[in-house]
Amino acid sequence: MYIAVAIVLLDMIGFAIMLPILAYYALQLGATPGIATLCMALYVVGMFFSTPIWGRLSDRFGRKPILVVSLAGAVLGYVLLGFATTVWMVAISRLFSGLMAGNLSVAQAYVADVTTDQDRAKAMGMLGAAFGISFIVGPALGGFLAGDSFEDANLQLPAMVSAGLSLSALLVVIFFLKESLSGATKSNNQTQSFSQLLGWVAERRGLCLLLGAVTVYNLAAGFVESIFPIWADATDIAHGPKDLVPVLIAAGIAMVIVQGGLIGPLSRRFGERRLMRAGAILFGISAILVTVAGGYASVPGVAAALVGQGIGAAFVLTSMQSLTSKEAQADNRGAVMGLYNALGTLGRGMGTAITGTAFAGIGIHAPYFIGTALMGLLLLLAIALRAPRANEPVPVVAVAEGS
Repeated sequence: MYIAVAIVLLDMIGFAIMLPILAYYALQLGATPGIATLCMALYVVGMFFSTPIWGRLSDRFGRKPILVVSLAGAVLGYVLLGFATTVWMVAISRLFSGLMAGNLSVAQAYVADVTTDQDRAKAMGMLGAAFGISFIVGPALGGFLAGDSFEDANLQLPAMVSAGLSLSALLVVIFFLKESLSGATKSNNQTQSFSQLLGWVAERRGLCLLLGAVTVYNLAAGFVESIFPIWADATDIAHGPKDLVPVLIAAGIAMVIVQGGLIGPLSRRFGERRLMRAGAILFGISAILVTVAGGYASVPGVAAALVGQGIGAAFVLTSMQSLTSKEAQADNRGAVMGLYNALGTLGRGMGTAITGTAFAGIGIHAPYFIGTALMGLLLLLAIALRAPRANEPVPVVAVAEGS
């Protein structure tokens, strides 16, 4: 399990390196804010189409070979991005990278393979902590590599560093990761078609609610997260990539603390459903506080609000992942997590694609108001959730000991 977490950490640091500068690089090449965020959205559009396929393939052929293919694709995608000289080249590189981004759902399925239901939230929290660490290290490194100015930000060097990190994750998979599925399980997994999977999912009310919830959450996150560098410039919170580092680090530290150390005890005491509700409330309130602090151009205020937003995100994400993996079965876990991530990326892609237009056409704070409204809808979905079905885990003691 720890190796899987390390793989996600390396790859996600590479992804997070690009966050402070990617939108402004597209603007530098002549894109409008709407086109810039659309280029960012193409990554998650690619993920929407690819993650269910990667998940099903991992159920059939094993987690390890699919991780190898997806990470190799990530390396190539960053190289293409690094040599982009026009907006359309940026767009193509992001779409390709999204199509190859199957490692997250497969890593989630791997962790679910090697953990029991009782330890699932803690294990998913460790994956979430890897995300949090990546959003501390990645933006800081990206801002340092890009330079002090949005107008002449260096994209090639950060992209090559991202490629190197994904290559490192690829080598870890090849040489150190042990397969979590037995040959018999992989053989049994060949019998369920995608239409059968959808029929199976449709019969499970709790799973349908969770799939709706992950779509809504990511729609909100797409609105508030992808616009942040442009919003920070417009509100005088930041004037260059390096200025974004402190506030992004603050949110990342909050997520690491919650997901790496607190989510296990909290989920055992309160349950994932209650944490999911609390997270939706905290995220929504924090999004409003971001706009208040931005109105005063208060960097400490924005950082504090982002800390609350990060804690809310940690509660929601970890709870949804844990509950969804418990609803799945051993023979379709990769496919279910792939569907879960596909709907999440659909929501994030839609939010990311629209937020630039909302920013320019409605008002600079509009994406945050929309995000808050969507958190209200997420809260309603979380309230509607009942206790999930408990599935007996497949014996994986030997795999867990080797992971």
